[in-house]
Amino acid sequence: MDLPAKYSYVPIIGALLYGITTPLGIAVGLGVRTTYNPGSTTASIVSGILDAFSSGILIYTGLIELLAHEFLFNKEVINGSNAKLAYAIGCLILGCGIMALLGRWA
Repeated sequence: MDLPAKYSYVPIIGALLYGITTPLGIAVGLGVRTTYNPGSTTASIVSGILDAFSSGILIYTGLIELLAHEFLFNKEVINGSNAKLAYAIGCLILGCGIMALLGRWA
């Protein structure tokens, strides 16, 4: 898919932003390493917010990008029998349970 001519600069800006993200994060980390106290309230709040943001992205990706495409747009699941659908959902629940167990253990 081609962008209109007036937006031809957007991929270049996106690539530059993508390429500078890690070095910028490293520079910020090096800059605050002497003042960072991992036991402080501020550090806990920032860590909690970033963890919540990351988990939200992972939940969205898992539910919308993966599961919706697998169960709603897959011809084998749509045209399959109820037993096949029950098996797929059972495997999904088992996988979720195993991942929850690993998350609790880790």
